[in-house]
Amino acid sequence: MSSETTKFDVINDGTFSLDPGAAFGVTPKNVWSKEFQPNENYRISLNCNICVISMDDKHYLIDSGIGNNPGKYLEKWFEAKPNRNLENYMKKNGIEKFEAIFHTHLHFDHMGHSFTDLSESKSYVHHLEIENFRKPEDFAAASYTYKSSEPDVSNLIPLFSDTRTGNFELIHTGGHTTGHMAIIFHNESLRLMFLGDLAPTTFQLKPTRLTAIDSEPLKSMNAKKILLKKAIREEFTLVMSHDQKNEIVTVSGDADDPKYRSIF
Repeated sequence: MSSETTKFDVINDGTFSLDPGAAFGVTPKNVWSKEFQPNENYRISLNCNICVISMDDKHYLIDSGIGNNPGKYLEKWFEAKPNRNLENYMKKNGIEKFEAIFHTHLHFDHMGHSFTDLSESKSYVHHLEIENFRKPEDFAAASYTYKSSEPDVSNLIPLFSDTRTGNFELIHTGGHTTGHMAIIFHNESLRLMFLGDLAPTTFQLKPTRLTAIDSEPLKSMNAKKILLKKAIREEFTLVMSHDQKNEIVTVSGDADDPKYRSIF
């Protein structure tokens, strides 16, 4: 999608699945089953949606998906299925590297390319998330899987507070993880908000709908309300990180019970 000199595209970088209890937390089955149907293994299939923003012949990436080779562990326990969509997109658009990668967090489904084929790109991430990635707590260890017990984090640029760089705002939210960030882009022609896993699908846009994976659920709920109020008031477009039906939406109404309109 394009808006004057700024272009953005949402790319599905593969799929994985979660048990419904992990995906929907305490939300009852008779609520979530109206919008989601488990697969043959009684798991919920999810996209890994990442976002490329291009302007002034420079290209930026928000999160880096599941990668080209997630490994046997993720294939077995999370039904991870990679594709080559990002690689094909880069070839088609003549992109050799990204000026920067902005990470919401470093769970396996958000950093798959950052330490392999895109390791030369600068990656911005909250410093708490780097610590989570290097030495995860037991609660979240399965989500921080990496092939090395001591991953090389030399390409990561740690952030210690809310940060503005160019047209990007990186907002520390906590919640889903202690180092989780929301990524906001805005210029004269485009207003874009990437909530990461505060609201992985449109189902979780309602602040009280949380995943069971959130390490700080009250922070998730409060941060979501604040960001939704901003999105509604300032007419931001939202990218949903794991939605298979509604990748790009706008929101309206009340932040406690927002209504969304799917763009793509």
